[in-house]
Amino acid sequence: MSVTSVLAALQERQAGGVSLAFPKDRLRLHAMVTSAGYDRCTDPTYDWHGLKRGESPFVLLQHTIAGQGQLRFEGRRLQLHPGDTMLLTFPHDNRYWLGRGDSWEFFWIILNGREIMRLWQEFLASGPVARLPPEGVERIAATCLAVLEGEAATPAQASALAYGVAMELADRLTGSGGGRAAGATRPDGIERALSLCHGHPGEPLDVARLARASGYSRYHFSRLFAEHEGVSPARYLMRLRMEEASRLLRLEDVPVKAVAHRCGFDDANYFAKVFRRFYGIAPTDFRRSGMFSGRPGETG
Repeated sequence: MSVTSVLAALQERQAGGVSLAFPKDRLRLHAMVTSAGYDRCTDPTYDWHGLKRGESPFVLLQHTIAGQGQLRFEGRRLQLHPGDTMLLTFPHDNRYWLGRGDSWEFFWIILNGREIMRLWQEFLASGPVARLPPEGVERIAATCLAVLEGEAATPAQASALAYGVAMELADRLTGSGGGRAAGATRPDGIERALSLCHGHPGEPLDVARLARASGYSRYHFSRLFAEHEGVSPARYLMRLRMEEASRLLRLEDVPVKAVAHRCGFDDANYFAKVFRRFYGIAPTDFRRSGMFSGRPGETG
């Protein structure tokens, strides 16, 4: 289903939403959808204050389809235009409303749970308004539609949908997916820096050398790189090194110290510390546990 058809399916519905309330059970799920809906708002009394919605923590994703809305967030005044996705936590000092004479068409999803709150803090590091690629909007809109059509009838179903939304945002907003927006064209300087990263991940590269390869100043290079790749140059290079380290640990019978050296680390102890921080497991356990025994793209 395309973005247009998902949004069209929402727009064919009557404005309104569905709320989900389940009794707590022994599973204690940490990510839940609590409501979702679609609205075509023209009522000037539409006005929500983030400190007037009680003490229970929850988050909101609200995607603007047409028209515009207003947002005040930590002292900043922002306008929400078609294609903007607003991400907010509650309770929090925010306010969003419909301006006089405006209209605002949007869909929303409200979620709660400990894991959702943690992830939303990560997402908000990029700001309260995101511009997601069309395929990302498609998947999140499809979740909203699924809730409206009764596909979250149990706590497990509501939790699975919540995690789906959160992981879609994680891929798009934190750089964890390693990709860039569909259709985006990299500047030549960024391509040169990426070629250097991929061609020599074990060499003593740093941001200054990558910036020189790009032909930009270090500041301009770092800003442009993060804009196009969704992650800082240092983080991108570290991810490449860790991916190469995991490949070597899976596929080659060489000492951890040799793996560290081939991935650009002179100190094997420091390599082990970084690897554990990146993957949550020590290099030796990564190799011998059997959890990661498959080749890339395979299951064990």
